[in-house]
Amino acid sequence: MPAAQRTPGRGMPCEERRELIAGAVRAKGRVRVADLVRELGVSRMTIHRDLQHLDAQGRVRRIRSGATTAIPSTA
Repeated sequence: MPAAQRTPGRGMPCEERRELIAGAVRAKGRVRVADLVRELGVSRMTIHRDLQHLDAQGRVRRIRSGATTAIPSTA
């Protein structure tokens, strides 16, 4: 498949894909799983795993059907 037709997420290292997701959350404030699936061309489960990983790192906050910017802890 020519590079121009390649979907961005397919074959992309997971850390690179996660950086794109975290960047999208920072830029937009909120992203939806369905939009990420369409834009990155990967499965819903892949996006869910990526969001889980980013949430565990404190980089995003998982919400129903997507993610939003991480809210710093006040404690």
